Amino acid sequence: MDAKIMGLDSLFETQVSYRIPQFQRPYAWGEEQWWLLWDDVRTVAERILDGQADDDLLPHFMGAIVLQERKTSYDEVKQLLVVDGQQRLTTLQLLIKALQNAFEALLSDVSKFDELEKFLTNDFGRTGNDHLNETKIRQSNVLDQVEFQEIIRDSIDENRPQRSIVKAYSTFYNEVHDWINEDITNLSNRASALYRTLTEYLKLATITLDSGEKPHFIFEILNTRGEPLKQSDHIKNTIMYESDVVDDERKARQLWGMFEGDWWRRSDSRARDPQIYLDRFLNYWIMMRIGDLVPMRQVSAEFRHYIPGKPIEDIAKDIRDAGRIYRNIEENQQPGIESFLKRMKAMEIGVIMPPLLWLYTQEISEDECQKSIRALDSYLVRRMLCNIRTQGLNRLFVEMTKSLESNKQQRADITIIEFLKGQSVENRMWPDDGQVRDYLTSRPMPGNPARKKIVFEAIETSIRSTMSEQLGSTDGLTVEHLLPQGWEESGWPFRGNISDKTEAGMNRNGFVSLIGNLTLATRELNSRMSNRSWEDKKKQLHTHSTLLLNRNLLDNYPSAWDEITIEERSREIAQKVVEIWPYADGI
Repeated sequence: MDAKIMGLDSLFETQVSYRIPQFQRPYAWGEEQWWLLWDDVRTVAERILDGQADDDLLPHFMGAIVLQERKTSYDEVKQLLVVDGQQRLTTLQLLIKALQNAFEALLSDVSKFDELEKFLTNDFGRTGNDHLNETKIRQSNVLDQVEFQEIIRDSIDENRPQRSIVKAYSTFYNEVHDWINEDITNLSNRASALYRTLTEYLKLATITLDSGEKPHFIFEILNTRGEPLKQSDHIKNTIMYESDVVDDERKARQLWGMFEGDWWRRSDSRARDPQIYLDRFLNYWIMMRIGDLVPMRQVSAEFRHYIPGKPIEDIAKDIRDAGRIYRNIEENQQPGIESFLKRMKAMEIGVIMPPLLWLYTQEISEDECQKSIRALDSYLVRRMLCNIRTQGLNRLFVEMTKSLESNKQQRADITIIEFLKGQSVENRMWPDDGQVRDYLTSRPMPGNPARKKIVFEAIETSIRSTMSEQLGSTDGLTVEHLLPQGWEESGWPFRGNISDKTEAGMNRNGFVSLIGNLTLATRELNSRMSNRSWEDKKKQLHTHSTLLLNRNLLDNYPSAWDEITIEERSREIAQKVVEIWPYADGI
């Protein structure tokens, strides 16, 4: 038996035919595995683009493959039976082919296209008159074989229903093409970063069996069902090893005991690949500490790269301290920021965790911390109300954490405000007062009902004085349209003489979803008011609602409720919004 670590050059650059034996199943990897691989490749490529030193770029290990060499004639390609690992090898080939075709489509210099060919096909003179030896992998399943050969030879049958192999290739091609094309002025460098990632940083552990080993038996052993080790298991084992914990139960409990409870093993399903809370937390923790994005599958590798030269007991304590903060945040129990956490959950912004963990694991003043939270709150709510996409926020918040760590001599709130205010790319911007007012007075209020609700809850809280009753639970409140969506069936009149009711109706429809036409009411009251007239709604609100939001509404608009009053109230609420969530210098 021979074991070694190999890169793609060693795996595919030689004249070799990897034979998938008949006892193997067909290609079975799906979107989850494709996205994990692409996320890892893209992360390394982006680090290369950022100019990170080679020593700081960690290889991505795709696991192990088990091979067994077959005898061939001296002039034929080397043949290796793939006892285990056909999914990895096939997927790598599909990714390489996707890169090759994306390079051809986007680059004027086709040298990189040609360089990748040696990873995909063997020399014609070494095929032994067997055309299936032309490609590096020879599938055993007939349909897989046909599709794989078509992909490598650029002859996909578009009329045939796509199976997993073609879907995998198409997924990779689209992602590679779009990623390279994100910056059309830098196509060659982006392509080079991907090429270097594949040729220098993707690694596999290969185990080559002796010819006398029985591949069927080895395959069955390797594929026996079992619970794979999680990232947190690897990190725990590393801490125990580095701390020289063998049978010292007390020391082990001190180092890691707080993470042994059931809560940490619960599944957190917010990510594309569901993770237990402990794995998700450690992912955020390592990103906070190194100031860079880390794919979930690389957490334990990054941890091992992070710990040299640092006392392992101090690192374990840091993890425990941050873990307490993380659990408080997840359970909405971090003192002083409960309302912010509730809004964060409604907006589903888990990627904000690295800077939050940083803030609450530092020795900074309460004022500094609260102002930092207000800045983050304003940034997220204003973006939500201006319907700005959340794509890329994971990288932004990691960069923010790195900025906080690099500027410890400055107040954290100042660093955060300066960082957010300095964002100039459109999907990273912090909308100012004018942008928020313009959006809320001219466009439908964005967001699902839960996100709309948190805005009106904050408005209700803001207009209550110290002499007002406590708001109490808002679980039973829902968002209500004052001018109903079915206003036509309810006979809501227009103001003044209308010559063209069709045009007036189209204009009115544009006002129904404005923020000024929305309020909060209990589900029962919402159902009772439904599509009734404004007079009926006023009576119901007056009789049943104790919200100051609705009291002010009735006081300010006692007569008509139509486009004019909706527009006026939209301006009032927009002004309230920019006061509750001030911009930059107003915090």
